[in-house]
Amino acid sequence: MLFLFVILEGEIALIIAGVFVHLGILSMPVTIMLIMVGAVLKMVAGYRLGRYLGKKFPDSKLLKYFERRVLYFLPRFREKPFWSIILSKFIYGINNATIIFAGYAKADFRMYMKAELLSSMVWLGVMFSLGFFFSAKALEISHNFRNFSLLVVGFVVGFMVLQRGINFVIELAEEWTLKGKSDTKK
Repeated sequence: MLFLFVILEGEIALIIAGVFVHLGILSMPVTIMLIMVGAVLKMVAGYRLGRYLGKKFPDSKLLKYFERRVLYFLPRFREKPFWSIILSKFIYGINNATIIFAGYAKADFRMYMKAELLSSMVWLGVMFSLGFFFSAKALEISHNFRNFSLLVVGFVVGFMVLQRGINFVIELAEEWTLKGKSDTKK
């Protein structure tokens, strides 16, 4: 289950895995192995899916959507794909589109894997540690299971809201910047 959850919704899966490891529900070595295998599978499958879709359906609306979304947040993807792929890991909701877009855009696979592996090591460690250490703090606050569960759920929801808020601010800043550029051209 954790394996699939990492593939579909990595941030939340890693935070929850950190909580479960801290509580002793999951084994640290097994959890880390499952997380790493899931992450690598996601990287390879997403890239290959993008390549396949690019060959079979090069003008599909889905691929054009991914392209717009990726280039909106990472406008220099084509010039600097390595750094764009790394950055995509830390922009909530953009990494999955970037993984598929990298295959569609025919980014060099070795470069792609290096960027994904490097960013994933940092990302996996940070997200897992957040869950692990938050669990410790939540237990300090309350040993009552109900209160502990509410604290964990509150943390996860708060984390998601924070991530969405950051993306919203980035989008507003981008729109403001583009508006400013179009006003100076007039």
